[in-house]
Amino acid sequence: MPEGYAPSDVPLYEDRSSRDDAYYAAEAEERPFFAIEQYEEGYAITYDLLPAGQELSEPMRKELNEQVTRRVEGVVGDESLATVEVSRSIGASLGNISFFQREATARDIASVVSRLALDETNWVEASGPGDVPPTEIQKN
Repeated sequence: MPEGYAPSDVPLYEDRSSRDDAYYAAEAEERPFFAIEQYEEGYAITYDLLPAGQELSEPMRKELNEQVTRRVEGVVGDESLATVEVSRSIGASLGNISFFQREATARDIASVVSRLALDETNWVEASGPGDVPPTEIQKN
């Protein structure tokens, strides 16, 4: 697994079909999904670690959120870069940062995100909402 992408190497999906195909491939190969997706509104960065059965540890999720916040504030604060309001959702297993008007801006931030989100040393095994520790399962 790469420990992040260079900006020029981040996968870009320009339509729903190619994005879906890439996501299904990630699921089949049990590896994370990471990409920039192009929409009418602009470019969005998405990561999903669940296909690999993993999620970010809580300290790494917080670190990723802080780094994304700093980078996005830098973009929004730079009057030379065209932006609309940029929203972000940084979860342990799933994250989305959108929308950037320029592909290059999305690639720069995606590169930063990928270095933390795709680094396996930052992962813990994903636990689903219904998971119950074995010691808490009732005995019949």
